Amino acid sequence: MLEIDWNFLVIFILVWILVLVLTRVFFKPIVDLREKRKKILNENKKVYEQALKEYEDHLNQVESSLKEARQESQSIRQKIVSEALAEKSRLTQDIQNEVQGQVEGVRKELESEVERLKTQLEQQVESLAQKLEEKLLQ
Repeated sequence: MLEIDWNFLVIFILVWILVLVLTRVFFKPIVDLREKRKKILNENKKVYEQALKEYEDHLNQVESSLKEARQESQSIRQKIVSEALAEKSRLTQDIQNEVQGQVEGVRKELESEVERLKTQLEQQVESLAQKLEEKLLQ
């Protein structure tokens, strides 16, 4: 028959005691440490994802603000250009009116000068005609 050796039983019990001691002293702290690290990594990953989401939201907000600023600056630029064109047109019209006024003034001066010269010439013609007549009659 089968005989149970007491040495075998003692070694079996010692191995189980060693396993229990190693589990509590060595393996359990390592497993706990790995779990803590895993938990910290998961928390860090969540914080990273949250920070990335906030960054993207902020970036989108900045881009939309830039887009609005560009549109506003474009509308201001167009307004300034249209005002400048209107001012140019007004100044051109003012200059044309002033030049027309000056031309009319000069034309009137020329007409009065021509009339004055005509009357002066008529007087000289009459005077010359009289002198010529006197010379011819003499």
